[in-house]
Amino acid sequence: MIDLRSDTVTQPSDAMRAYMAQAPVGDDAYGEDESVNRLQDECKQLFQMEDALFVTSGMMANRLAFMSQTMPGDEVITEYSYHVNFFDSAPMAAIAGVVMNPYRTKDGILRRSDIEQALHSKQRYCAFAQPRLISIENSINGWAGKIFPFEILQDVHALTQEKGLRLHLDGARLFNAHLSTGIALQDYARYTDTLSVCFSKGLGAPYGSMLMGSRCTLDKARRYRLWLGGGVHQIGMQAAGAYYALQHHLAHLETDHRLARYLAKRLQAIPGVCLNSATVETNIVQFTVDRAIADADSFVQYCAAQGLLLFLWLPGIIRAVIHRPMTEQALDQAVSIIESGLKDLKNNGKNQN
Repeated sequence: MIDLRSDTVTQPSDAMRAYMAQAPVGDDAYGEDESVNRLQDECKQLFQMEDALFVTSGMMANRLAFMSQTMPGDEVITEYSYHVNFFDSAPMAAIAGVVMNPYRTKDGILRRSDIEQALHSKQRYCAFAQPRLISIENSINGWAGKIFPFEILQDVHALTQEKGLRLHLDGARLFNAHLSTGIALQDYARYTDTLSVCFSKGLGAPYGSMLMGSRCTLDKARRYRLWLGGGVHQIGMQAAGAYYALQHHLAHLETDHRLARYLAKRLQAIPGVCLNSATVETNIVQFTVDRAIADADSFVQYCAAQGLLLFLWLPGIIRAVIHRPMTEQALDQAVSIIESGLKDLKNNGKNQN
């Protein structure tokens, strides 16, 4: 089975598993897990941020970032397609108690002008929701792994400083953006108040994300982590997997990017497939199929039956995510399944007519 649904399906390598098995452990709820502390210290050094907190998932990291920088009833401005709104708005409302003010942009990039328009989109009487936090994403999942431009990040950060707002960067795939642009991780961190990264996507660790920020903010996040049931104990093995991924798997993301471009060019040549390979910036490829040939649901089901798993991102939009240990040979096989699938579905449609 060729699984291109997401890079969350990346499997830990045998070497990572062996490394994890030897990890020293302790009670992380007491701050005594040596492997967790080493990972947190490594991230503080990499990003040059004051404090870091290892948590179960990217969703928990984002939730803690919101909870530690807002009060119930506060407003968070973000882009409509970003994960914190698109997938997580309900639990953010229920758990963090915040009101989302999502702005739909033409290209997924939340700019200063968009934020200013969102700020002025409603009355701001004292009894109403007050804006406290801006949340951005890099790379942008809903826009096929698009990289959030660094100069716009700087401009958005300047705006938050002017307006007395906070800025959170959901960096679930920030490592992909970092490798693609060459911009240092600490430079991204310099222009945020809080930042999260994920180890269990392309890096291939089985568990965990890191939330980073000031010591004051992270002290609050530690408290709320306990509230959410995240006061875990002997998790040194999970932290060791993340640490191993940072040391050994980071550079491989460049291979994922190269293979994503390879897949996009191959798909672009297939009649009935629509995509622009020039838009592939990291490890995600999005495409559509000609509705006169087949609807996207039937096409994805056909591919699955032939051994290729794809993800239906939105109605009509199909996603393929490259991850370790994908190869050109496997992608050639995926392209063959897609090409034959469109031919078969087209012929079936003609026969039914």
